[in-house]
Amino acid sequence: MTDDAQYNEFRDKIVAYLRSLEGKGVDTTINIGKNVGLQRRECSKILNRMELEGVIQAAGVMAGVAGYKLKQ
Repeated sequence: MTDDAQYNEFRDKIVAYLRSLEGKGVDTTINIGKNVGLQRRECSKILNRMELEGVIQAAGVMAGVAGYKLKQ
């Protein structure tokens, strides 16, 4: 996993990206990673940590791919 400074940087990028989405503000791990410059595996680790911290929440699974959105 990245160090805390890198985690904070990517967390902020992910939050900004999710805020920029139209509609329900939900996207998949793969798309989130692509838009913030992370590989899928590293993105998953950061998203899991963000979910544990209460920043985001799971928004279902479609075709075996998890979706996430900002926690309201």
